[in-house]
Amino acid sequence: MDERARAHPVTVDEARGMTGTQLEAVADLERRVVAHDGGRLKLEWNTLRHRPAGEVNDLLVWDGGRLVGFCGLYVFGREPEVAGAVDPDHRRQGVGSALLERALKHVGRHGATKVLLVTPATTGAGRRFALGKGATIDHSEHHLELVGPPVGPPSPRPSTAGLRVRAAEVGDLGSIVPILEDAFGDGASDAGQAGPSDLALVVERAGDVVGSLRVELAGTSAGIYGLAVRPDLRGQGIGRAVLYEVCLEARRRGAQSVTLEVETDNDHALGLYTSVGFERRTTEDYFALPVSGSSSVLR
Repeated sequence: MDERARAHPVTVDEARGMTGTQLEAVADLERRVVAHDGGRLKLEWNTLRHRPAGEVNDLLVWDGGRLVGFCGLYVFGREPEVAGAVDPDHRRQGVGSALLERALKHVGRHGATKVLLVTPATTGAGRRFALGKGATIDHSEHHLELVGPPVGPPSPRPSTAGLRVRAAEVGDLGSIVPILEDAFGDGASDAGQAGPSDLALVVERAGDVVGSLRVELAGTSAGIYGLAVRPDLRGQGIGRAVLYEVCLEARRRGAQSVTLEVETDNDHALGLYTSVGFERRTTEDYFALPVSGSSSVLR
């Protein structure tokens, strides 16, 4: 997505909630970009379909009624994420730069000092664009997918006897927060934007909360996020037992595939997921960009 200046300014439209027409246009743009570049775009479709009305989270550039640029803003933790695409025929014309500039202004107004720009690791366009903006690599994540039933069931172990996965309740928060923050860092308990079809779950053993996760249901697919086990109980088969049961439940609810993300340097988690039958599909790079002029006051 290297770009040169356009002969005329780029007009960026702000979407306050996504209409059906806008979603169709984004899907069409995604198809064109993937056909040209390969890989996939991490556009978080379940989140896009449930954007709150009246709130700006998505930016669009049109040319003659056709969407040629898109940028989505996502809050999954302390640092907001930015992901999008530019039509292959409209690159090097300032579209990506205009979208990113507007996105940085929005997150700055909400007090963020850094954003994560998500790009496919399988293509060079996103990486060149990010580096050209002065971004530095923060981390990379594998996108994994399970198609069909999970491998198992796992062998019974004393540590997994009596495990129960149930819906999270308000009273569980005190137990969930330290588990998530130990696994994913400070602020991780705020990660994710729960949609109307999402399941916030806790793992319970003998009345004690020993783990947490969230399942996003979207038609024939499901996504698993934030699977974490209490630190003193890790390595005892609890995570694998929970993952197996959750994948079975997702299939019972109509999911033909289950997906999740894992950092590329997290060998333990990667081994856990592949042992249940998940396979790596693609990889995304997360580039850190500072937000200048940020304010702690919402405007």
